[in-house]
Amino acid sequence: MAREIEIKFRLENLEATARRLVAIGAKKTFQGLEHNVTFDDGTLHDKGMLLRLRNTGPGMSVLTFKTPIENKEFKEKEEIEVAVSDFETMKKILRGLGFKIFWVYEKRRTDFSFERAKISLDRLPFADFMEIEGNEADIKKAIAKLGLDRKKGIKDSYYKIYEDHCRENRKKLGNMVFNEGE
Repeated sequence: MAREIEIKFRLENLEATARRLVAIGAKKTFQGLEHNVTFDDGTLHDKGMLLRLRNTGPGMSVLTFKTPIENKEFKEKEEIEVAVSDFETMKKILRGLGFKIFWVYEKRRTDFSFERAKISLDRLPFADFMEIEGNEADIKKAIAKLGLDRKKGIKDSYYKIYEDHCRENRKKLGNMVFNEGE
């Protein structure tokens, strides 16, 4: 069990941000498509909890359970994760236990390590974001080094951000996935 502390920033230019990260000494640690399936039993989402099965490639899946922790400045959750060898079988197990698929979402993610912080650049089907994760001091240090305005930080989940996007653009809320060829 671990604590996850993070903040997101909406990006105008993901590629320029990637170059800036390299310029300040960040090291790329991962690049790929994340396919995420969230599950609910009718109570988790309403309590701010998350049960997610994530696949980042063949044999590379993780089951995650998150519960919220009060933090006025950053998004903070208690996080339990376990590696899963078979994505489709784990989906069947969760459904067999009574969980229903709540939301499916994808992101093209590039992870960087910067000192002790993890910085992820996420291309979503509708916008680009940067997520900074670490302890509060390391997050603040990364924000300062990147010249970001902490007041523009976003504590919301990608589900909430997408829900707001759909409402603002009068679109029906559905899964957030890339179309083939994107």
